[in-house]
Amino acid sequence: MEKKGGIIAMKGVYLEKVTLVLSFSLLLALLSQIRIPLPFTPVPVTLQTLGVLFIGYYLGPRLGVVSVLTYLMLGALGLPFFSGLKGGLLHLSGPTGGYLMGFVAGVYLVGLSKEKGLLSKHYFSFLVALCAHLVIYFFGTLWFISGFYHLGLAKTLKELLYLTVFPFLIVDILKALLFTGLILVENKVRGAIKR
Repeated sequence: MEKKGGIIAMKGVYLEKVTLVLSFSLLLALLSQIRIPLPFTPVPVTLQTLGVLFIGYYLGPRLGVVSVLTYLMLGALGLPFFSGLKGGLLHLSGPTGGYLMGFVAGVYLVGLSKEKGLLSKHYFSFLVALCAHLVIYFFGTLWFISGFYHLGLAKTLKELLYLTVFPFLIVDILKALLFTGLILVENKVRGAIKR
């Protein structure tokens, strides 16, 4: 009887993890649709990276990566999960593909930082959020260089960064501040409940 109860408990835990992974993948898909196209770059401003921060924070490094990979896989299969209700491998291999791949590294960084206890202080939370964005920029810029630099959209590193990094800095700093503020509020609420 105990063995049967243990199997049911394991199935319950597994189902809970699958539900969390899918829920956060859907959240990322929803945040992808909140976008502001920019006329001078093929990369729009979205709330995706804010989703990446929270996925890493709440799911940790392993489940966070699984959630982002699920989002990418479902989008690649054609579901309208990517920005502008787009999906398919063609979109994944487009100008924003590097950023999308960078989400995996970004979510892992945030999740690992939480696991190591680095997000218990608000200034570390802010720094980790900024670092996650820098990692995503790195992948996005590298992808852009390897696949789209030959189109002549940018001839110098400065021009390249104007397409891939600079337009997003202020918004992403605000996202990092919002992430930090919400974690701070959550920690205070949890502290008040424990008293």
